[in-house]
Amino acid sequence: MSSHFFSEMEIDAIGEISNICLGNSASTLSMLVRQTVDITPPMVEIVEKSEYTKNVSSKKVFVKVNYVEGVKGCSILMLEEQDAKVIADLMMGSDGNGDFAKMDLGELHMSAVSEAMNQMMGAAATSMSLMLERKTDISTPEAKFMQDGEYLAYEFPDDDRFVKVGFKMKVGEIIDSPVVQLYPHDLGKAISDLFLIRKAKVKEQQ
Repeated sequence: MSSHFFSEMEIDAIGEISNICLGNSASTLSMLVRQTVDITPPMVEIVEKSEYTKNVSSKKVFVKVNYVEGVKGCSILMLEEQDAKVIADLMMGSDGNGDFAKMDLGELHMSAVSEAMNQMMGAAATSMSLMLERKTDISTPEAKFMQDGEYLAYEFPDDDRFVKVGFKMKVGEIIDSPVVQLYPHDLGKAISDLFLIRKAKVKEQQ
């Protein structure tokens, strides 16, 4: 995909921020599900909404988090349906293969996933606060189960370009799946610029 309007340095900055934030999120999830959680280094690219939804057209669990302090905008975490069910099952104290993981995705699953994401993204926001040197806070996550294109068209009618952060998440021996986080283009740009400004200041002080 084209990195139009983003320099290589800005894309690297998003990757560095995501790596630290997602690492702390993984540690939080590990405590919630009582399993080892590992993630791969994130791959960052700029994607066009029309092209992205054309190539990815399955139903997924979307978790939307609004930033209410520090930066303006939101991020979207996309999970596979079965992964969301397994995470909910583990949070309920089962082994990830219990009856809860085999049920149709329902309100209880979504509630459990929202709670997990609330704590995970809270940890990520704390990490971002340190990296940007400004307090960053989030709203309570909203979880929905929708088709990719339908969701992005509904939630982001005026956004045509996104920063896509892709990585693989492994939870014990139960989950080994790709996960995608999306930032609207303007928010991704703002975060990378703030991070690079901070890095430049630190370098000047050395």
